[in-house]
Amino acid sequence: MCVRKEEEVNNMDATAKEVREVVNSCPYCDDKADECKASLSSLKIGALVRLKQCKSESYDNCVLFLTKCLRSSGYSYGF
Repeated sequence: MCVRKEEEVNNMDATAKEVREVVNSCPYCDDKADECKASLSSLKIGALVRLKQCKSESYDNCVLFLTKCLRSSGYSYGF
């Protein structure tokens, strides 16, 4: 019975870690392709930028992320 409880706790810890990772990373970051889906040209980004910017809580300070949000808002700026 103790072994099963330990497995359940380990599974819950793994799930919680996955949820934190999703919440704390940019939704437009594509690890497998090393590119930023927020850019118009699917800009290739390096591992350091991805680690510091895309995979942190400060991803919403990224120029590409903010630009994507503005583009997808549908607001016409009169241009």
